Amino acid sequence: MCGIAGVYTPRPIGPFRSHVERIVESQHRRGPDFRAVETIVGHRSCAVFGHNRLSIIDLSPAGNQPMWDIDRRLCVVFNGEIYNYVELRAELLALGHRFISNSDTEVILESFKRWGPDAFPRFNGMFAMALFDTRNERLYLARDRFGVKPLYYVLRDDTIHFASTCGEIARLLSLSPSLEYLAGGVHYGLYEHADTAPFVGMKALLPGHWLQIDPVGLGNQISSLKSYYDLHANVEALAESLATVSIEQAVDRLAALLDDAVRIRLRSDVPVAVSLSGGLDSSTVAALAVRHPMEKLRGFTFGDPRVRTSEGPLTAQLAEMADIEVTYVWPSISEICQSYEETLSAQVSPLADASAIAQYMVFRSARAAGFKVLLGGQGADETYMGYRKFQWFHFWQLKAQGRYVEALGFALTLLPTLFAERGRWVDSWNSRNRYLKRSGLMTVLRLPDSEMDIGNAPLQSLRKRQILDVSSASLPTLLRYEDSNSMGSSIESRLPFLDYRVMEFGIALPEALKLRGGHGKWIIRRAMAGKIPEAIRVGRMKKGFNVDYNHWIDGGLGDHIRTMLHERFDQVSNWLAPGASLDDVFSSEQLKLRPAAFVEATTLIWLANATRHSLAVLDS
Repeated sequence: MCGIAGVYTPRPIGPFRSHVERIVESQHRRGPDFRAVETIVGHRSCAVFGHNRLSIIDLSPAGNQPMWDIDRRLCVVFNGEIYNYVELRAELLALGHRFISNSDTEVILESFKRWGPDAFPRFNGMFAMALFDTRNERLYLARDRFGVKPLYYVLRDDTIHFASTCGEIARLLSLSPSLEYLAGGVHYGLYEHADTAPFVGMKALLPGHWLQIDPVGLGNQISSLKSYYDLHANVEALAESLATVSIEQAVDRLAALLDDAVRIRLRSDVPVAVSLSGGLDSSTVAALAVRHPMEKLRGFTFGDPRVRTSEGPLTAQLAEMADIEVTYVWPSISEICQSYEETLSAQVSPLADASAIAQYMVFRSARAAGFKVLLGGQGADETYMGYRKFQWFHFWQLKAQGRYVEALGFALTLLPTLFAERGRWVDSWNSRNRYLKRSGLMTVLRLPDSEMDIGNAPLQSLRKRQILDVSSASLPTLLRYEDSNSMGSSIESRLPFLDYRVMEFGIALPEALKLRGGHGKWIIRRAMAGKIPEAIRVGRMKKGFNVDYNHWIDGGLGDHIRTMLHERFDQVSNWLAPGASLDDVFSSEQLKLRPAAFVEATTLIWLANATRHSLAVLDS
């Protein structure tokens, strides 16, 4: 897990090396173990590659980047992990390839030398990479199937700038914040979808794609964006074979896929721990991890075993059953206020949910304990219908199809869940317009109108709605939080549920194996019988960095947010509705009751900071 940066241009290097050095410096938390910048000069183009290394696989200097292949034809900078690098290395050795390291990075180089861009779909992992081929002076940028690892770029005239983060590029090129991007976050709580980025003129490389840039003459380049992965096509092809699968066959197959996804994510030359939430997904990952040879597993959770309303008591049950040593993160309000600012600093754009603060603190705790790698449960809700919305989508689908008896029966199975989550009814009701209205939530900010349909047509297949969650309506924004928060503490976060084999299988499964008995993720619950505590396996309350947000706001976070806004009033006032008062629209009561208030506040603070940086660049 690392940070990458670079420039590719037909011009003389000029200031570009110093640009890359500045970006690499700004990304030091992504890779504090080693950093380097390399200049590559060709006949028609030049490249500058920079890298921040977090050493995980092959801790020796042989694993440092930028890395060249043995023949010095290919140079790569790479962020992420290729989990199946062991199998690929063996295959390449059999084909006559040579290696001088034990790193997965060198496997990328030799794979590309053998298969070219056809190597990308062979990688089972999370990655963002840049490759320069000196033979044709061609640049390749590539990103993993689901966009776990970020890659931003700006193509200006004949030069492309790229990096794992976007702030320093924006400062160097004097890019202004994208109000359209911010509007999506405020109205829907969603930021990362398609190729959107936080700054005007910047793009995020699409997941499952690679970008090829060729020099075609002095001062000119051409680029082409190509897809190497089609989730929809793969799911549809698999769905037909799963339509008649028996329950036991499906459970056995899922158990095998999940176990292998965890197994290959335990490949590491440093100790691996697990992020726990007291919920089904992370508990599943932890329970599978302890079945593989390793030292006693360490876990990190946001909660206190003595506080019934936190995740602590359930995590303690899992820890006892699976013999996991757990560190409980349960901060004071002052620590939460400090972590709010640190989380905003770690993120490349605003927060839509306060749970990101808790996640940041868990990663920070793991790093303080000496860990560099954490397993997590992200991705299961989108893939196996864990979100409550899928239950309601299914109910309305049954009604629209005239299957009223089935709809009533299904609704009755939801009653225990509704009772268990009765304390969250108000929050769910207040946020309903994210799904019911194409305009999303109302806002007091002066942002462009935003129109996005993230609901579900009653007669549309729920598989298509799941794919929408994976591609834009949920997962990309959550992955951005995960990446920025983990990298903010120099932690690599590995997510077994995002193994493409597990993802495709889950989405392709018949709905009856995911929504059953009033539960989402039913097949996971069935597969984990006897392996995790029953209170977690059949629990009705949804877990996942469950924070007492109202207590935080009343206890001091509300005051802290207002203080930060007042300190930035000159920068934020232009985006507030005329006559709006910071103390009124962001009162503690409004922060608790109005769904958009928290994201509005973080958006204003982010805008103020981004504006300050832009002015500093213009004045320098």
